Formats: sequence, C-alpha cells, structure tokens
Amino acid sequence: MKKLIELLEKLSSCPGPPGGEEPVARLIRQHLEPRCQINRDGLGSLIATKEGTRKKPRLMLTAHMDEVGFMLQNITDGGYLRLQPLGGWIANHLPGQRLHIHGSKGPVEGIVASVPPHFKKEPKSELKVEDLLVDVGAASKEEVASLGLNLGDLITPSSQFAIYNEKLLANKGWDDRVGCAVLVAAMKKLNKHPNTVVAAATVQEEIGSRGAVTAVEVTKPQAAIVLEGPPADDVPGVAKDSPQGALGRGCQIRLYDPSTIIHRSFWRWVTELAQKHKIAHQLAVRQSGATDARAIHLAQGGIPTVVLGVPVRHAHSHSGLIHLDDFRATLDLAMAILKNLDNKTLTSLLPE
Repeated sequence: MKKLIELLEKLSSCPGPPGGEEPVARLIRQHLEPRCQINRDGLGSLIATKEGTRKKPRLMLTAHMDEVGFMLQNITDGGYLRLQPLGGWIANHLPGQRLHIHGSKGPVEGIVASVPPHFKKEPKSELKVEDLLVDVGAASKEEVASLGLNLGDLITPSSQFAIYNEKLLANKGWDDRVGCAVLVAAMKKLNKHPNTVVAAATVQEEIGSRGAVTAVEVTKPQAAIVLEGPPADDVPGVAKDSPQGALGRGCQIRLYDPSTIIHRSFWRWVTELAQKHKIAHQLAVRQSGATDARAIHLAQGGIPTVVLGVPVRHAHSHSGLIHLDDFRATLDLAMAILKNLDNKTLTSLLPE
C-alpha cells in the first residue's frame, strides 16, 4: 500500500490542466513503458497496450489526465492577472486561494484577490471567475512579463498532499488522478487475461471529453471501462436521500448521467462480479455531470461502456479527499472485469 500511496501523491501533485497534461503523461509513461507498448494520439492522449491470451476482445481502460484549472486570459495595467476557467469552478470559493501560474521561467505563485469585509459596504451578487483578479506581487504589465508570465500560460491550484485519519488522502486534482492511479496499478498488476487491454490516459476531459473522442478512434475497443473521480455526495446538505457516492463505502458504479445511459447488461454483470468477489460498491444514478463515457459509448456504432469511480469529497476545489478503501475496491473491481471479460461473456452482454 505504501507504493500505491506514493503513486497517488505523485499523480495528484502533478500540474496538468486541459492542454497541459504532459507532466502527468510523463509520469504514467515511466510506470508503464517497461510493461506495455506505448503510443500517443494526435491530441496527446497516452495509449498503453498489453496483449493477453487472445487479441480480442479489445478492452479500453481509460482515465483522464487533466484537472480543472485556468489559463491566463489577460493582464491589467496594474499587474493583476485575469483568469479563463478550464473546467467547472465555483468562483465564490476562490478568493484568498493560491494558484501556480506555469510561466516560461517556472511556476509563479499568486493569490486570488479577496476584498476584506472592512471594504464591503453591501453584499454583491454571485461572483464569476471572469471577475476575479490574481495578485502575483507585480505593479505593472512589465513586471508581470519579467516574471516570465504571458497570455495563455496555464494555471493550477496550489495544494499540498496530506493523509487524514490514516485512510483519507487530501490533495488537488483527484478528478481524475485517482482514476489514473487505478489505471496504472491495474496495468502493472495485469498478468494472464483473456483479452487485449488498451489503457488510454486521455486529455481535455474537463472541457468536453475531447481526448476521449480521438483516443477511442485509435484504440478501437469492443468494450470500455471508464475510471473516474466523481464528486462524493456525503457532505451534509448535498444528498436529498441516502448518498450514492460516500467515502469508505467502496467503488461507485455509475448507472446514468445526463450524457450517458450506461449499458444495462454490462453494469449488471459488473455488479454481480463485485458481489461474487465481495468487493464493496455503491450504485449511482447521477442527475448531473458527465465523463469520457459520453464520447466513448457513441463511437464505432456503439461501445458497451461502464463507469467506475472513487468518490472525491470537495471535488473541483483546491483540496479534495479520497478514501483508500474506495481506491482499493475500484482497483479490485477493474481487475476482476479485465480477468473475466472474454469474447463469450462480452457476446452474451450484447443485443441479439
């Protein structure tokens, strides 16, 4: 488990917003290259192939490398930075938070400007990210340029890895670095399997699953397993009824979100597999959100796809929490699928 925690720490600490996933790709490649054939598609997704006892079925195991971040949109005359969001943020959560701007001279830390209560005469309407300014200690455009910062530079949260209460891990970027960690761990553990597994670490999921669109064309799978870090709903006031993504209750098996009705026979077979192997799991019917499954399940005339997730508390923020037991359950279930999904089983799951 120590090595898995080290993997989780390194992956979540890597900077990698949409369009800037290369540090994450390099790290994943270091782990998989001795064991797999590695390729890249034209958009930057990393594809690792591992043949088993049979060439078919081809199974796509996928997780996205990008995290929510920003792009430097403009610089004011007074030396403040404006932000272009890359992915979903709640602007009201950002004032006072620190960011890393990845410029030509290395990362520069800045603080999202926060108006003290002393200067607030009346409450204002909800903020927009476009309204916010970032203070890097510069007093002019020229001083900003001297720091190596320019329009288009990518920006990520400044966060620090920590372990809470032995089993909860805190850091930025769990959506979807925890999925990337499951992907890496599964491919390293995978030995004898009755199929060919093509692991795709995709780019630009947070801005429309763009990497999945190109990666699925390259991998040409017969079935797909999407590994995610979905938002946990076990915080008071979030779930109307019982939570469907609680920390410590196992792998989340998604049945639905607005972008994808998950292949019914596939998820039922996966659930039965989890029950057979006594793998903790929880079913989720999501009323919002989307994953790379939205692009994958529509490709090549339709691909049976299932979504497995490690719930992330406080997702899309500077610091999220995951539970090690959920990570282990998701890894165990992914491995069970890869070791049991042969041609005969897959054919039985398809429409006649």
